[in-house]
Amino acid sequence: MSILSKTFATTALVGLMAAAHAVPIVSVQSSTAGVTNAAAAADGVVPANGTPWQTTSAWWTGNTETLTFKLDQAYFLSSAVITADWNDVYRFSASTDGVTFTQLFTVTGLVDQPSSANVSFGQVTMPINFAPSALAYTYIRVQAIAGDGQNAIGEVSFGGIAAPVPEPSTLAFMAAGLGLVGFVARRRRG
Repeated sequence: MSILSKTFATTALVGLMAAAHAVPIVSVQSSTAGVTNAAAAADGVVPANGTPWQTTSAWWTGNTETLTFKLDQAYFLSSAVITADWNDVYRFSASTDGVTFTQLFTVTGLVDQPSSANVSFGQVTMPINFAPSALAYTYIRVQAIAGDGQNAIGEVSFGGIAAPVPEPSTLAFMAAGLGLVGFVARRRRG
């Protein structure tokens, strides 16, 4: 790879990272039956550190329940801010189709809370950074996987880059080009 190519690739990557922004969560797409107050996990209200786990949060007991969020479009994700019960472990997974999920990260207030938070009861807000996802995701799922079995998600938000969406005129131009290629190929055969 030439120096010019490396410089261009680095500049493009830096430009993409600078363009990362908040990812809108359209809705809580679904939750399993045991989740109480599911909409609170994406209502824009961030509970203060130390807020009891059943206050202003989606909450449940046990490790089989899930919450699934739908984003307004597909995003390459690179960060999150999670407010959750401090002494549980949560797995966050992402999907392009809402069916097949891939793990993005796990988080626990025992390890991931900022040192300034110093929370040992209730909910804690934790910023999480991770390698930008290789796929553009539209769905996020959270599940508690360990802890005391009394789980809460007070608020979630994500950062990332919107996947490019072609303009209708671009799609029409591509379709016309493919039609022309097909016409030429057919003409050459016959």
